[in-house]
Amino acid sequence: MTPEIPAKLNALTLGLSIPVSLTLELTRRCPMACRHCYLPETRGRAKPTRELKTAQWKRILAQLAEAGALYLVFTGGEPLLRPDLAELCAYAKELRFDVRIFSTGSDLTPELASEFKKAGVSGFEISFYGKPALHDSVTGVKDSFKRSLAAARLLKAAGIKVKLKTPLMKKNAAQAVWLKELAKTEGFEISFDPTITSANDGDNSALKLRLSGPKLAKAVKFLSPSPDLRSSIFDLRFPSPDPRSSIPDSRSPILDFLCGAGRNVCAVGPGGELYSCLQVPVKLGDLTKRKFADIWKNSPWLKKWRRAGVKDLKGCVSCADIDFCSRCPGVSLIEEGDILAPNRPACEMAKIMRASQ
Repeated sequence: MTPEIPAKLNALTLGLSIPVSLTLELTRRCPMACRHCYLPETRGRAKPTRELKTAQWKRILAQLAEAGALYLVFTGGEPLLRPDLAELCAYAKELRFDVRIFSTGSDLTPELASEFKKAGVSGFEISFYGKPALHDSVTGVKDSFKRSLAAARLLKAAGIKVKLKTPLMKKNAAQAVWLKELAKTEGFEISFDPTITSANDGDNSALKLRLSGPKLAKAVKFLSPSPDLRSSIFDLRFPSPDPRSSIPDSRSPILDFLCGAGRNVCAVGPGGELYSCLQVPVKLGDLTKRKFADIWKNSPWLKKWRRAGVKDLKGCVSCADIDFCSRCPGVSLIEEGDILAPNRPACEMAKIMRASQ
């Protein structure tokens, strides 16, 4: 769940299954070919999927706003490849969304940065992997570091908040501190994600990049500005509020849930495919053929998923580390074949967090 949503709103929307936070994947085209990317399209293993036209996206945005959505991320692939991105941002702002963009910043111009500011974009999150040579080796594109940094500076100059996002890997762990200093010097925020996942098509080649064991523990403890990793600069996927806390909904006084996916979070693919989350690649329906409200209310998969809770995690419920676990159901589904199964990265991080207390 996005951290800026107040706890009470988060609890209420979880209890009532209001999709307050959503991600729109506008395209799977990308100028980069990052070695860890979970999209098979960016690695040449699949052809890019069909993409909705501007008018189709606007119809979907209107339906999502009507359903109660407030927080919106445009992502890809590379969303800047869509010439209508600024137009879609402006329309989303008219619908009173808080709008952010996840991007590489590739080929951003001062004029386009100004358009995004006028369109009401509240922030950009741009991927950075290390010093220029290492960054370029990860993306597979020469001078990609230079272009991304230039974009970040243009956005900041235009008055848009910028966050550097860094997947933490064996390849770049030693340069993470350098990135922290870069962010501080430039006036950007920064966060690290310690989880490298298998691709959506089941390809596991990226897993060899995953940081694990003592090296992961060292990196996490060294980079965290606080002993409490829940308030750290790491993108950890904690359910919030605590599953045992009271919910302001008399019909559901105690909420037992696994994550916000399909409850107060959802995502839409480039062709209008509705997902509970981009990390759970289970298609719930086609928004070019059915209304969002219909799928959200009547999807058999969602109904079953919403009944699941911590009580159903047979491999986890008795684990001593469960209170420190940031388990992602999508990782479990892709890597273990079971959305309710434990997964290795979550188990490792839970042990590290428990040991840090």
